[in-house]
Amino acid sequence: MADQEPSKEVIVVAEDSPPNRKILCHLLEKLGYEVVGCEDGEVALKAIEEHKDANIVAVISDIMMPKMDGIELLKKVRSIESQKDTPFVLVTAVSDREYIVEAKALGVNGYILKPVTFQRVTSKLQELFPGKQFPNLAA
Repeated sequence: MADQEPSKEVIVVAEDSPPNRKILCHLLEKLGYEVVGCEDGEVALKAIEEHKDANIVAVISDIMMPKMDGIELLKKVRSIESQKDTPFVLVTAVSDREYIVEAKALGVNGYILKPVTFQRVTSKLQELFPGKQFPNLAA
């Protein structure tokens, strides 16, 4: 087992908008991550629990979603012992200000403003993982 390749870094994405989820997942895959795309917080929480042995390095979640929103998902992730320190980033529209205040109190690690762009995602990941080199794919 010792000669096994280290597991790929996994990012769980919770986004109810299929086009936004597709863009986010695609950008993260281009940056070398394995991505688990989920349509809401409930599905994302299940994915996190199912991948508990995987190398989950971050959770990126929309704030406003049906079933379980990003704030509720943040609370749940922070209550899982093995994931409580996992970087958690919320994707937000500027109008979500009251949620931003609550998220800050819950220990969110940052925000990506909509519309999601390659530049915004890359700069947020560089903030979260300062020692990591990211390919410059901004072409």
